[in-house]
Amino acid sequence: MKKKIIAVSIIAVLAAVCLIPVTREQSIPIKASFFDTYRQLDKAENWKKWRNDLREASRADSSRVTDTKDSSGFIIRSGSQVIQVTREGGYFFRVDEGEDTFGYAVFPGKLPNQCTLVITEKPKLIRFLLAKIAGGDQTAHMHIGDLKHFMETPDLYYGYAIRKIKVTDTNILVLRRLVPAKDKFNDAAAMLHELKQYLTKNNLEQTQPVMAQFLPSGKDSAQVNIGIPVNKKAVSTGSFTYMSMPATGYFYAVNFKGIFSGREKAYAAVYQYFKDRGLQVPLLPVENYLDNKLPVNDTSRINIRISFATFK
Repeated sequence: MKKKIIAVSIIAVLAAVCLIPVTREQSIPIKASFFDTYRQLDKAENWKKWRNDLREASRADSSRVTDTKDSSGFIIRSGSQVIQVTREGGYFFRVDEGEDTFGYAVFPGKLPNQCTLVITEKPKLIRFLLAKIAGGDQTAHMHIGDLKHFMETPDLYYGYAIRKIKVTDTNILVLRRLVPAKDKFNDAAAMLHELKQYLTKNNLEQTQPVMAQFLPSGKDSAQVNIGIPVNKKAVSTGSFTYMSMPATGYFYAVNFKGIFSGREKAYAAVYQYFKDRGLQVPLLPVENYLDNKLPVNDTSRINIRISFATFK
């Protein structure tokens, strides 16, 4: 009888011990600014960008992932999945998701484009031990890898692949004209035709896709600049201007496919990329029309590379 009582007591003690919470804390360096990383955690709509499961669910059905605000944070729902995020002062976020409860805290790094994410969790001892035995990534349910990868991958964070490339168009023939804004596409087509005629008359060959700038000028006007890269140096004459780009120069470039009026999103992404890195844009960006076709209206589908010159 006593042995049974002792055995039961031991089992009861072990069961109680297994239910004791164990504090687990880990620091993860992130190569991104404190402010940008904090903003991803602070806004519900950003969770749909950096968390892989939410992003995939949203892509499959944008109405599937919803969020609502409450007095201390927000709640994200994706099907039967419920994620409650609570701001608990300072830079700390508590996350309650099913049986999991954990915390994120963001701290500034020594450099502007560095920060540290500290994750905390208090799993019960039995769960902690079972996870240790099973091995693998014990923080997968906290999606830390998703956040780190998102913040350190410009293609994901900015929504576009931004690349530093060498200058390829070293000899360019340019035609510039201030035109009524309503006629900018028709005038651009006419200017391109004039440039091609000039190339034929002067034994020049086009070497790269046509280049263009459509720049607002005042309320009702637009500055239209059309350029054609050519195979050799030319002479500026009349309204035709020859430009030379240094072969050792570089551009930051982003590709965009979509309707002409929607390209501003790509511009905004690169300007934010420059701002985050303290880069300057000394010259106005140039659009390279990769299929060699200019738009005919604001809804024309285009395939362009936007090139941004920089001093760095």
